[in-house]
Amino acid sequence: MKPRAYLIIFLLLIPLQASLFGPLPLGAAVPDLGLAVLYCVGLLTGPIEGALAGIAIGLLQDVGSASLLGFSGFTRGLAGLVTGLLGRRVLDIQSPSNIIFLFVISLADSLFSALFLEITYGSVPVVGLFFGRAILRAATTALTGYAILRLITGKHVLSWIRRRELQKEF
Repeated sequence: MKPRAYLIIFLLLIPLQASLFGPLPLGAAVPDLGLAVLYCVGLLTGPIEGALAGIAIGLLQDVGSASLLGFSGFTRGLAGLVTGLLGRRVLDIQSPSNIIFLFVISLADSLFSALFLEITYGSVPVVGLFFGRAILRAATTALTGYAILRLITGKHVLSWIRRRELQKEF
């Protein structure tokens, strides 16, 4: 992706997450905009750039939420790597199966976070978090990510965010 697209993503990610989804009375079903955007970036760019974007987005979310610095960077880096590999080998950008893959990646991210909290802090209700919050959050994140993919599949948007050398591949 072009550097200006990354700059726009990094400047607008936290404010959009807070202003679009913060006031909604969805409770546990608030989508993770960072993971949805990362999924799109990984599909469009590949595994290496997806992993680096995941680390950057995760660190940005860690700083914005005052959580454990680096943990989201690690998990989002893994998610970007997996998404980039899927985009290169398996998935088409316009395929509806992206909803299922993003749902699974979001569930894995939530489960990994819950298990990490259980190991480090203890007495975290992993099953309750998984069934109470993670499934709803994964579903809304998957739908949000697919909506973003459908929005950017227009030729004008893709040519604006892709670098010239990547445009020749597709």
